[in-house]
Amino acid sequence: MDADIEAEQAKVHEQLVELDIQRQQCEREGRFRDAQECLNRMRDINLRQGKKVERQARSVNAQDKQDITERQRLEMLTFTKMWEEKLEEYERQAKEIITHVKNRQNSEYKEQEDIIKIQLMNKRPRFSKQVLQMREELERMVRQKEYLNAENIKRNLQPIEEEEVKRFDEQLSNTFAKKTELLKKQYRNEINALKQRIKLGREELLAHRKQDFERLLQRHANVSKELDQKTRLHISRTREYVQKQMQAMINAPTKTLLDFQLAPRV
Repeated sequence: MDADIEAEQAKVHEQLVELDIQRQQCEREGRFRDAQECLNRMRDINLRQGKKVERQARSVNAQDKQDITERQRLEMLTFTKMWEEKLEEYERQAKEIITHVKNRQNSEYKEQEDIIKIQLMNKRPRFSKQVLQMREELERMVRQKEYLNAENIKRNLQPIEEEEVKRFDEQLSNTFAKKTELLKKQYRNEINALKQRIKLGREELLAHRKQDFERLLQRHANVSKELDQKTRLHISRTREYVQKQMQAMINAPTKTLLDFQLAPRV
């Protein structure tokens, strides 16, 4: 863009030099009307070029603004994609950790369940004092060969024993349920604690993303602000330079060439 502007200004300068040569020749030959026409054309070109230089200054700065906006847009897209991938990776790892812990818990639970079953199976019912006394009485009746009394005791003893065995089995079942439920509760607590740590980690990660996003926005705002200030200063200096050149031409009728190649650059 700068090369195009410089090339155009060099071309205009060549045109002005050629017109000035013609003016000088007309002046030497006494063709003053033609010399005046050359002078008018030169001043007209200078005026148009001065306005064009100012427009070009605005155009260059507008292009800079557009380029910066595009770079910031791409940077924002890159930022968004990077954090999306980072959060997706975090969720993937969190899911893997939870799956690993659950698999380990399932394996441990089966082992513990088998141990509890063996422990409970090795237990024997503890019969009541009534059952023990009736058994002793039954043995005594058998030793004394009082079989009818023994039969009556046996008939009364059997439902009592069956009831106590039933209660014992129920107790074993309840004990098994309580112990396995305690294991399950421990595992649930472990998973809940793990999920809480994952949640805290996720919140911390999101907080970092928010901080980075705010810093990125602030940096973009600072760049835009700096560019706007630089643009206003550049346009102001260009306008001032052009106006001084124009005023110099007005104040000096003999001045025919204006040097816009020294106009301020960005």
